[in-house]
Amino acid sequence: MTVFWLLNFLPPPMARALDLPVQASGSWVMALQQALGGQPVRLVLCAYSPAVSETQRREIGGAVYLALPAAGGKEALQAALAAEQPDLLQIFGTENDHAVWALESFAPQKTLLYIQGLAGPCGEHMADGLPPRFLRRQRLKERLAARTGGATVRQLREGLLEKGEAEKKAFLLAQNLLGRTEWDKAFAASVNPAARYYRLNEILRPTFYQGGWQRDVLRRPRIFVSQGNIPLKGLHRVIEALPAIAARYPDVQVDVAGWPPPQKGVLLRPVMNWLAEYSGYLDSLARRLGVADRIRYTGVLSADAMKTCFLQSSVFLMPSSVENSPNSLGEAMLLGMPCAAANVGGIPSMLESGKEGLLFDPAQPVQLAETVLALLDDPIAAEAMGKAARARALADHDPKAIAAAQMALYNQLCEAKEVRP
Repeated sequence: MTVFWLLNFLPPPMARALDLPVQASGSWVMALQQALGGQPVRLVLCAYSPAVSETQRREIGGAVYLALPAAGGKEALQAALAAEQPDLLQIFGTENDHAVWALESFAPQKTLLYIQGLAGPCGEHMADGLPPRFLRRQRLKERLAARTGGATVRQLREGLLEKGEAEKKAFLLAQNLLGRTEWDKAFAASVNPAARYYRLNEILRPTFYQGGWQRDVLRRPRIFVSQGNIPLKGLHRVIEALPAIAARYPDVQVDVAGWPPPQKGVLLRPVMNWLAEYSGYLDSLARRLGVADRIRYTGVLSADAMKTCFLQSSVFLMPSSVENSPNSLGEAMLLGMPCAAANVGGIPSMLESGKEGLLFDPAQPVQLAETVLALLDDPIAAEAMGKAARARALADHDPKAIAAAQMALYNQLCEAKEVRP
């Protein structure tokens, strides 16, 4: 059986195989590929890349790696499908034109559309909790941001809403959908109730399956947030809640994975904070609330460095305005971390509040603070919830079980004979 995977990014192992610049992490894709290695399946991994002007192909260890020219459009994909002659096509991601091109180019009953995040809902919630000024048109700032590779909050929101329209078209064309949560299942049904929906969890990065969190090694209270560079991830709400947490734990520290706000002198700071709109707002908010010295930005982290941050923290905090099935929450659960997460999107499908962690309304900073304080105040109960979270995550993200279920689904689709109307 030959399965053609159309990815919406170029994972590092694939980029290295093709001698191309790395575009994204994609560790879970490589983990799934590795888990399927013992199965009777030949994989063709394909992604568009701005680094090539014509299709590049490498075959290594029984897997085929394809890089299509970014300007090649639908025709490049159709040529690749014709050359490889796959039995099945699996599309990773729903939000770009590639998904629509693939669904228009291959037998729909033998195509599987894999849901990652949902661009449309993410766009709708991009500016939640921010002052209304962030959604006003700022033509000069938008032009300057575009020239420097950045984007205003309004541009981020509009970009995702635009992708959301392509996403709906992909859902309408699909006959087979693969998701992970009740939230993405409900969204899919609202757009295309005739499509078949299958559920399968992701395989996470290997390093998080070993070892685990230990309460006794902690000294000062530390809260870990895995991302905070865009408003959707809710770091502004953490900062708003931090004074209440610090009132009870004066030595509390928040570690944030990612880049800090631009560090400039007093004279340049207003200009930089105006241009780097969201990070500038975080900087100003933290200074105004008197908690700037309690926040530490780690920079971009490797998997091992991320694991270290988890294990050195008292609480993993996910304050996002919306998520489907965030891998960072799954990784924290695999390590047995006490977790506090926003009760939004697909998160309740991953974690049962009160048993495996605690959920809160991200629109209520007071509730966010109370949830974190509940875990800090009762470390024994927090540890017990972390252990329950680890047990669930080890079952939900078991590589062998996921690979077996994936192969069973491939076999089922291979046997499909008729195209439904």
